[in-house]
Amino acid sequence: MSEVNLDDFESSFVDGLKARTLTSCSRWAARRRIIRNVVTGANENYSDKYHPWVRAMHDSWATYNYAMKGAQLGVTEVAINRALYIIDKLKKDVLYVLPTTKTATDFSKARFGGALAMSPYLMNMFTDTNSVGIKQAGPNTLYIRGSRGDSNLVSIPVDELILDEVDRMDQSQLYLALERLSGHIEKHVWGISTPTIPGYGIDLLYQNSTQEHFIFQCPRCSRHTELVWPTKDEPGCIEIIGEHVGDIRCNDSFLKCRECKGRIEHEEKPEFLAKAYWEAFDKNANPNVRGFHINQLYSYTVTPGELVDAYFRGQGNEAAEKEFHNSKLGKPFIGQGARVDDDMLQRSVGGHRKSDPRPSGNRNRSRTITMGIDRGKWNYVEVCEFTYDGYGVDLNANAHAKVLFEGKFLDENFDASVDLLMREWQILACVVDADPGRMEARRFARRFPGYVWLCQYRKGPSARDIVVTDDEDHSPIATVDRAHWLSASLIRFKTDPARIILPCDVSSEYREHMKALTSTYVRDEHDNPKLDFVKTGPDHFAHARTYAEIALPLCAARETNRDIKSFL
Repeated sequence: MSEVNLDDFESSFVDGLKARTLTSCSRWAARRRIIRNVVTGANENYSDKYHPWVRAMHDSWATYNYAMKGAQLGVTEVAINRALYIIDKLKKDVLYVLPTTKTATDFSKARFGGALAMSPYLMNMFTDTNSVGIKQAGPNTLYIRGSRGDSNLVSIPVDELILDEVDRMDQSQLYLALERLSGHIEKHVWGISTPTIPGYGIDLLYQNSTQEHFIFQCPRCSRHTELVWPTKDEPGCIEIIGEHVGDIRCNDSFLKCRECKGRIEHEEKPEFLAKAYWEAFDKNANPNVRGFHINQLYSYTVTPGELVDAYFRGQGNEAAEKEFHNSKLGKPFIGQGARVDDDMLQRSVGGHRKSDPRPSGNRNRSRTITMGIDRGKWNYVEVCEFTYDGYGVDLNANAHAKVLFEGKFLDENFDASVDLLMREWQILACVVDADPGRMEARRFARRFPGYVWLCQYRKGPSARDIVVTDDEDHSPIATVDRAHWLSASLIRFKTDPARIILPCDVSSEYREHMKALTSTYVRDEHDNPKLDFVKTGPDHFAHARTYAEIALPLCAARETNRDIKSFL
């Protein structure tokens, strides 16, 4: 045997012996993954030196695992490592889910493709990597899918489910996928995400878990503690120096022990965090449902000065404040007035009732009655009277609203019900949800030409614009920006005094639907903050309310024969 062959044989033999020791995911990752070092920039074997909290995450075999995290804390690499380890060592299939098909495609090419390209072992492990959504390793498969619009998501037979960026996913698909896995005897679920708002997505999952915090021994006083941000009730672990964004003194801010208040050097983190551990704060939780929370105070690549600068940036800027809480602190956040609450609804209640006499006339330049209908198995309706000084720019902002009626009816009674409502309330403009059951909505529009519009939420129109076109059946379609018009309709409850009056017998269901939408900020395709609304429960009346709001400028444009932009 030649010397070269002997060297190859020896190398293969040694590698085989080492492979037998790779009995945990963390060990396997350190041996099999080549990754760019976050500090030096060099390509080298994977290490948790600068992210020591991920070690126990790699090796958790609880049935359900949920990580609520700040940004750039190495947790996504845990998910990638687990997916590859389970395919390689356990010979099982994995489903890796991201928010959309586009994000799944980009992630497959950049993150998984990059992992394979940098690690010869992984490249040789996979027999077929050509498909973006499927990576084949012999008989085992890694499926990479988006959570929206993939009807096959819940039917893929796997034992490991990884949900990446839970808060940006279609929540109904997420819980459906979790429920489908309940029939598997051996299963493991990982959900990871930067949080958005309380009681939603990853925060909801975390609250029903062990709620574990990363605990370390203070290098000054030797007491066991954690790193937390200061609040009005908690002095926290950072000494804030400086007074505003860009203040050069922010760079002098430093970490300090929660217990002894002694200074902790940022550069010493790899040493004093090396032996840190996860501690469950909910001792009564099911140990098979583990929850991990980690924030950027632990990060080696984010300095205390940078955190303080981000904190000041959020003072007076709602989008930046949300970004600070979500991405830096890894905590859910709701800005002031972001959600309609019980107090807002109560101050909106007037003295009229839904059963009061119907209007006797509705052709008045200072009064318009509109109707909004959100469609589904049940159709949710709002009839609203708007009063104003006259048609003009910002008509909705200058008009006062009075909800005359709200209710619902079964979709099987759609035709008869909407016709009765139109005549009974003398509706001058009605906007109806276009998407479900468009045929019935089209018939409705044909029966009341010029008075009924189908509405669809789309990304095309900007801000307050309403774009009216005819579909292939010549039915009028009003295309609007969802976030803007939801904001315009719900803000009426948030002003003091309120700019909307509800009947004194308004239903509890209507109230709950108004509270189900929370305004927040998301990143658009250009990474700029953009207003959006997160749904935390049934919200049908909130959309009926919005459709009734959209109907006002549509009516004004028809009555005056002017461009609708004249009233926006």
